[in-house]
Amino acid sequence: MGLELYGQIEPLLGFEEQKERLYDIFLEKLRLLGVRSFLDVGCGSGAFMQKAKKLGLECEGIDLSRQMVERAQSKGLQAGYQDICAVRKKYEAITAVFDVINYMDQERLKRFFGCVKKALRNGGYFLCDINTLYGFEEIAPGAMIVDKDNLFVAIEAEYDKGKLVTQIIAFFRQNSCFVKKKDTIIQYYHKIEFLKTLGLNLVDIDFVSLYGDEVDKALLTFQKE
Repeated sequence: MGLELYGQIEPLLGFEEQKERLYDIFLEKLRLLGVRSFLDVGCGSGAFMQKAKKLGLECEGIDLSRQMVERAQSKGLQAGYQDICAVRKKYEAITAVFDVINYMDQERLKRFFGCVKKALRNGGYFLCDINTLYGFEEIAPGAMIVDKDNLFVAIEAEYDKGKLVTQIIAFFRQNSCFVKKKDTIIQYYHKIEFLKTLGLNLVDIDFVSLYGDEVDKALLTFQKE
């Protein structure tokens, strides 16, 4: 899915303000639920975990990008390169923040939700966000160029028939030459009705507007019965 390349360029993409707002929404939800510890799936470089720890929450993280895990570990965070289905510990809550769910098609989501359920204590919560149809059709598509002294990145995203396909081409300077890397990331639009069939009880929905006045994301709160 382009995770390693995306991990290299992610700090340059300029979504920090929106991420911070979404982090705050997740953390407020955890507070209202009375959660004191959680596992963050797709933890990335650990920015959400850092913010949670400042509020006194205990957290661990896992990610499928080795580079992201190394960044999180360099910040002193407890993070590991691990798939959720390999987790054996039981958690009070599990989070998947900023598009983690969007990267999985329906078959992978069925597996993912099953593994999340196994990793939750009875009564535990799973919090995740998904893009709304408006978010996919109106906000996500477009093109972006990042031109730095040692790096040039071109990104183009198109949405069609339930899929957002993002093409990434990057040129990294190595000594006197540039090395080209390219990859494709696919994100999927999921209806809430489908997510409700995956084995966890949907107990709350918070609609979110990160990029304007229209709702572009939904924070979903599930519970293991």
